[in-house]
Amino acid sequence: MDPLIILLVVMVAMMFFMTRGTRKRQKEMMSFRDSMAPGQRVMTASGYVGTIVEIGDDLVTLESEPGSRTQWVKAAISKPYDSVSTAMDTETHSETDGQEQAGFVVPDDVSGLITKPGEDTTRRDEDTK
Repeated sequence: MDPLIILLVVMVAMMFFMTRGTRKRQKEMMSFRDSMAPGQRVMTASGYVGTIVEIGDDLVTLESEPGSRTQWVKAAISKPYDSVSTAMDTETHSETDGQEQAGFVVPDDVSGLITKPGEDTTRRDEDTK
């Protein structure tokens, strides 16, 4: 076979597989937006969390606190909001947790990182050997 044809087939296959995931996510978002209902808690793409009060053709009215209503374009609603799973995700993926588990110590200031002229720079754990 001609190498040009093989290259063309490989490029078309790569493009197909690269766009497949994107199309799948778009379909999921469309089905989520079509299934939105009043009373459902959602999060916008900018992080605003509210309860759906009213749904129009293109606009969704969200209420974050009683009496505080805002209108959003449907496309701005990114996902349903579940406060329990979101709080658990935040706790399990905290940066400080990962640092403490890995044995990192993060100083409160940089004064401990700066060495002064004439200061002994040997590590403290090397002194015990």
